[in-house]
Amino acid sequence: MAEDNPARGDARPRPVSPARQGSGAETGYAVIGTLISGMAVWGGAGWLLDQWLDTRVFFPVGIIFGMAVAIYLVVARYGAVDPPSGGRRTGTTPGGRRSRPRTEKGQR
Repeated sequence: MAEDNPARGDARPRPVSPARQGSGAETGYAVIGTLISGMAVWGGAGWLLDQWLDTRVFFPVGIIFGMAVAIYLVVARYGAVDPPSGGRRTGTTPGGRRSRPRTEKGQR
């Protein structure tokens, strides 16, 4: 029981647990939030720059840039598919040469 209560001032170790997988709706809300916040942050920065420089070009550029960065982040975080647990299948024989296709009798 003494090992459950660390000495005063010591950090308690975190229990080892696998990464939590969110539900489909939770992932969808995270993706939408990332896309909207990317447009809002970079579009807002472009709008501020337009107000400061008295131009009209940075606001749309900021929105497009924000959307591109947000799409990249979404694909980097949620777009990766885990490889299948089995070995890698290829269309080659163990020797490395491709096997000839098998045909039915009488066909070429």
